[in-house]
Amino acid sequence: MTSVKTCIAVATDHHYIQQTCLTICSYALSNHYERSDIYVLVDETVVDADVNLLKRTSDVFSLKLDVITLDSSWKSCIPKPFSRGWSHVSPVAFAKLMAVDLLPAGYQRCLILDTDLMVVGSLSELLSLSLNGYPLAAVRDFMMPETSGQRLSLTTPSSYFNSGVLLIDVEKWKKADPLAQIASWESAMLSKITFLEQDILNIIFEKNYLEIDPCFNHMIMVSLAGEIPNPGSASNHPVIYHFPGQIKPWHEYCPQRIQNFYFNYANACRWVGMKLKEPVSAGDLKIAAALSANLGNTALKEKYSRINPGA
Repeated sequence: MTSVKTCIAVATDHHYIQQTCLTICSYALSNHYERSDIYVLVDETVVDADVNLLKRTSDVFSLKLDVITLDSSWKSCIPKPFSRGWSHVSPVAFAKLMAVDLLPAGYQRCLILDTDLMVVGSLSELLSLSLNGYPLAAVRDFMMPETSGQRLSLTTPSSYFNSGVLLIDVEKWKKADPLAQIASWESAMLSKITFLEQDILNIIFEKNYLEIDPCFNHMIMVSLAGEIPNPGSASNHPVIYHFPGQIKPWHEYCPQRIQNFYFNYANACRWVGMKLKEPVSAGDLKIAAALSANLGNTALKEKYSRINPGA
């Protein structure tokens, strides 16, 4: 297809700055010759030290990176029931819906990435895909898409996609105007939303997205029993590994195989300062203790039990 100008956008808050830097590092390490401009959308929690870390990361790899600070009114675009986020998801996830409107003019496409993923291969094939007239391309969610689709009353429940990797046609996205559509929704519609902007995008773009190979968003999920097998693992070698869900690779109670994979990149980018993180809430402690017990990690189970005997 004819070459089009494409950028990459991510949205983050203070708590995910290190993860954002590592996502950018993984992209740079895996894409030496063809690099896109990067835009990082940040909210009011991000401080100067966070911005400096982003800038240092871009300088190390000679990336063109700009930070876009969301103004004080951005949260007014978020439906009030979700203004504080949801579980482990920050409200800044909604910034995906406004990213295209905040980009400088001149881009025909935008690749929107979550910050809990690693780019381990060239993105050239993904970025050169023909969208066949669709406003976006995405990978179908592998964790019971039918269940989410039915909850949202989608006419084709199994088409439910994951929003961690979205290739956007800028012009067609603007015509769809997701933010304007949300503003017209009644409470009955909003009450169906569980996974924030992902659910919203599935409602708006049902039957109007290009389904792409799972290698471009290979999801690795962890439950209390351990890693959940992904049926897409037998497909082409993954280009992007994504770690959705509440249990992340940087949690010290995450399965070691996943930790080791993630920290290969963290250790290669030591200035980011990523370290394993302990559970911080009573709920996280219970999850950590249960998972550690199920994985046979006696030392961690005992540690969490000492911290919170009820865990």
